[in-house]
Amino acid sequence: SLGMGLHINEAQEMRRWNPIFSDLDQPRQPGEYPPWFKHYKEAAEETKHGLLILQLTDSYLQSKACRWEFGYIRKPELVHVYVPSGDKSPGRIVKWEELMEDAELCKQLFGEALGRTFQANLDAEDPTMQGTLTQLEKMAETAEEQEHQAWCELPFRQLAYNFAANTFGEESVDTMSSADNLIAVFLETGFAAKAQQIGKDLLEKKEKKFGKDHLNVATTLGNLGNTHGSLGDSRQQKDLLER
Repeated sequence: SLGMGLHINEAQEMRRWNPIFSDLDQPRQPGEYPPWFKHYKEAAEETKHGLLILQLTDSYLQSKACRWEFGYIRKPELVHVYVPSGDKSPGRIVKWEELMEDAELCKQLFGEALGRTFQANLDAEDPTMQGTLTQLEKMAETAEEQEHQAWCELPFRQLAYNFAANTFGEESVDTMSSADNLIAVFLETGFAAKAQQIGKDLLEKKEKKFGKDHLNVATTLGNLGNTHGSLGDSRQQKDLLER
């Protein structure tokens, strides 16, 4: 707590616990961050370590304040997550960047450590790994549905794509699906160049795996076309969308 809460005396709101937050109840202009979040962001940047999420679950993402602190600080190096103990390792605090690179950590956090609350694919070579990806995609959808803001969805789409690529390989169907989702979110958040880079590589892999006329290729063609449009090449966008 930063001391933003109200001090209550005989059922009357007296003041904020900390006087520096007296501006929290002032009106704000459309498009501005609320005062509480400005204070929160400033505090996160001033602390030694940043933000620590103790329970990264669907319930966490259903809180507006939690979605905002997670999605709008926009500095992965400030985000840390507590990973509960698993079958073979103790609980510990890790950086978000570590989760991005370590599939086993993701499995421990979103698979084993959460009691496998997801519906895993029992036909998969490793059901826990498949279920972990399912949980990551589900949390991305929860963030988008609750906030309707791609910034809150983006970290999970990036994590899901990295996890799938590191676990199942770049040319697996799961990784390709995660890549399509990531491209769409990159477009919504203004990273058209990144989206285009992934899209070109993905299109090549899909055409090789499924053939140029396969329905699975259509999503990538549409996404890639829109990246060209966002970067000012409307002719290439039109060609890809028509195809």
